Amino acid sequence: MVLEKNDTPNFCPLCGENNFCGNLSANNQGEDCWCVDSAISFPDSLLSQVSDADKNKACICKTCALRHKLHGEELAINVGSEVKK
Repeated sequence: MVLEKNDTPNFCPLCGENNFCGNLSANNQGEDCWCVDSAISFPDSLLSQVSDADKNKACICKTCALRHKLHGEELAINVGSEVKK
């Protein structure tokens, strides 16, 4: 994921929690980030929940990615909307 410069890249744009992105460290090329796990996916139905203002500025966290995978789009949307209120 290519990110733009952001004041809060460590925080998930859906839930606001720390995203623990391994790609944020200066020397990391993504090998150590949890997002390269084959069990993790970022389908369009998940990515579309990120507001236009937040796109390409911070990574979605593992919890939101797994929640979307396990419970589907409806639950992930409800979680995201509760945080942004």
